[in-house]
Amino acid sequence: MKTIMLLVALFMHPQEIPKSQVPTAVKNALKARFPKTSSLDWEKKGELYEADFDVKDVDHKALIDATGKLVAVKYDIRTAQLPQAVRNTVNTQYKGYKINDTEKVERNGVVYYQVELDAKPLDKHLIIKGDGKIDTSQQYW
Repeated sequence: MKTIMLLVALFMHPQEIPKSQVPTAVKNALKARFPKTSSLDWEKKGELYEADFDVKDVDHKALIDATGKLVAVKYDIRTAQLPQAVRNTVNTQYKGYKINDTEKVERNGVVYYQVELDAKPLDKHLIIKGDGKIDTSQQYW
């Protein structure tokens, strides 16, 4: 049973792939949206391609399907860049937690904020809309 679980975990783990194995449509879609990238790496996640790159020293990730459709983009932001409503939600509903990592996510034309909260013994990963409402329908990326 442990062997089966290990094999499943290995096959589900994203695979880093060379640029030569990324479809031209995918590379073109990334270049169209982000013409000036650095430190570009590619992974295959299921049917999607994930680009991990920097723009002006800010870490970005993009999910793109094989046809070149941009599915989602996320990038690091400072805590101070979170909308006030998002900070209010964290401060009122998660007292005792410290904001550790923040990212802005764009998915299907909607903006979300991913917030990693630290507290002992449990950390939390939240997805919060700009209006401060926690969205449990989205998966933390």
